[in-house]
Amino acid sequence: MKRKTTIMRVEPRYTFSINLPISLYQKLLNEAGKGKVSTFIKEMLEEKFVEKTSCLGNAYKECYTNNPHLLEEAKL
Repeated sequence: MKRKTTIMRVEPRYTFSINLPISLYQKLLNEAGKGKVSTFIKEMLEEKFVEKTSCLGNAYKECYTNNPHLLEEAKL
C-alpha cells in the first residue's frame, strides 16, 4: 500500500518594522484587537494593493475608450 505524500509550500515571510505615533497604534489595537495587529495590517495591505491595481486597470481602459486614436492603434 502506497502512502500519499502531501507537500505544502510555505510562502516566505519578511519582517519589517515601522514607527507609529502612540495614538495611531492605540487606534490600531482597538480596531484589530490584541494579538491580531499583524494580521490586520497584512489584510489591509492586500486590500489596498488589489484596490490600487484595479484602479490602474480601470484608468488604462478609460484612457483607451476615451481616445479613439489609441483605440485604433490597439486594434492593429
